[in-house]
Parts: sequence; C-alpha cells; structure tokens
Amino acid sequence: MKIISTAYSSKHSLRALRRIHKMIIRGTISWVELHKMYRAMLHLERYMERLTLQNRASSKKASRKSK
Repeated sequence: MKIISTAYSSKHSLRALRRIHKMIIRGTISWVELHKMYRAMLHLERYMERLTLQNRASSKKASRKSK
C-alpha cells in the first residue's frame, strides 16, 4: 500500500465520521477504540477514493481502445 503524506480532505473526514456513526449506532465499536478507528477510517476513505479514480481511468482507457 502506498503511503501518502498529504493532509486528509474534509470529504475524507465526513465519510469517516459517517462510517463511525453507523458503527456506534450498531454497537460494533467501543468508546475506547473511537480515536484509533477514526484514523483507520480516514486511511480507508483515502484508499477507496484512490481506487475509484484508478478504476475510472482504466475504464476510460478501455472504452477508447474499443472505439
């Protein structure tokens, strides 16, 4: 996994908080783990965004080749 040293965007933060909020409602996270889980969710959101961008780029390349 590639390490990116840039700051997290507000979009990453909001998505991470949304995931944690769902986990709190479901009761799958304890208050002790909250900070650790928030940092993990930030990493996850950045990773998911990067994967989405890569998939879009590869699908555009494939559609160009087929034309």
